[in-house]
Amino acid sequence: MEPNTDELRKFLENKISNLKKELEYYEYLLSLLESGFSPVKGSKGSIDYIKSRKGEIIAEVYYTPPLMKIIVRRKLTLSKAYINALSKILEDSKNNDKIDYNIVFDKDDLKEISINNVNDDLCYNKIKIALQTILERAS
Repeated sequence: MEPNTDELRKFLENKISNLKKELEYYEYLLSLLESGFSPVKGSKGSIDYIKSRKGEIIAEVYYTPPLMKIIVRRKLTLSKAYINALSKILEDSKNNDKIDYNIVFDKDDLKEISINNVNDDLCYNKIKIALQTILERAS
């Protein structure tokens, strides 16, 4: 039986593509370190950023327990699917972690998300990562 070169070619092309994406990700992380980036963490509060894949700041995340505020720094119009995903994530946290939240829009553009009762780092990180995924893809 002769090996199927088309399948092998497809596999290798996909593997190369995935490795290039991974390399870009690591280069991005390295550039953050080289630029001196480090989230400000302290006992009174922290400032963090949600960035696009290109490294542009999409939003700033202010966290002074128990308040978490995400302020969008560029024009960002969310599609219905992204709004539904955002609402689902926040509603799940509302039920599980007992948070309260408020989403502020200016016409169709997302401006700010305020979340109260974020009392631990686990809840903070879960929400921040979910928001980063949505905002990164929507930008």
